[in-house]
Amino acid sequence: MKFPDFSYARPATISEAIKLLSGNDDARPLAGGQSLLPMMALRMASPGLLVDLGLIEELAVIADGDATLRIGAMVTHDTTARSEAVARRTPLLRQALHHVAHQAVRNRGTLGGSLANADGSAEMPVVAVALDAVMTLQGPDGVRRIRADEFFQGHYTTAIGEGELLTCIDFPDSARSWAFEEVSRRPGDFALAMVAAGLQIANGKCLNASLVIGGVSDRPIRSESAAAVLDGRTLDRAVATEAAQIALDGVRVRSDIHADARFRTELAKNLVVRALLRAGGAND
Repeated sequence: MKFPDFSYARPATISEAIKLLSGNDDARPLAGGQSLLPMMALRMASPGLLVDLGLIEELAVIADGDATLRIGAMVTHDTTARSEAVARRTPLLRQALHHVAHQAVRNRGTLGGSLANADGSAEMPVVAVALDAVMTLQGPDGVRRIRADEFFQGHYTTAIGEGELLTCIDFPDSARSWAFEEVSRRPGDFALAMVAAGLQIANGKCLNASLVIGGVSDRPIRSESAAAVLDGRTLDRAVATEAAQIALDGVRVRSDIHADARFRTELAKNLVVRALLRAGGAND
């Protein structure tokens, strides 16, 4: 399809990009373009100005800090997946990246672009919430930091304010063992359901569990109650199944052309069990 008319700018610094974004209500930042450009082609988005972030070098850096791994918003999925620092410090992120679309998309798509797009069926928001990631937003009023739990506010809706730019994402170190499970209709499709599960095992007992479900609602769902039921217990299929039931209780699971709510609910429960057992190293 033919794109709508738009103007194009390619700033070299973050401050230049913010000036362009804050000075035009119809401006949108362009990262890898793997979500925005198809939406424009389908006339689902019609920004009057595209602000291409590709020249801003500081947005494309992975910084291996003392207690935090910082990934710039313009680092591509492929670069992230190949990073030794990511493999060592945030293995859950690397696991999930293998489920993101196809290689051609991962070559161009960026971590920041996926998070800012906030598709309820995308993997990166689930990982960000599970790992307690912190987003850095920079805008005309300065810099602010916001937890992933508060960043995602609905389908395609985030806490990014007018004129603000997501510049980097900080992933704190985690002592948990992690597993990511997903089911999609075809490889590379958006997930029908996905689960990120993390926990520690001490003296045969489960501790410090974390459970986040995606693809079933308009944003990632962290289940504190399901994590709590695991605390201090020996992890086996029965316990994992109990946690899975609790995790989906009360959740308004969505229906669409790909799967109805009932199917998604049962699928998510099974993925919770699978992810918990794998994270805990338990026999299935």
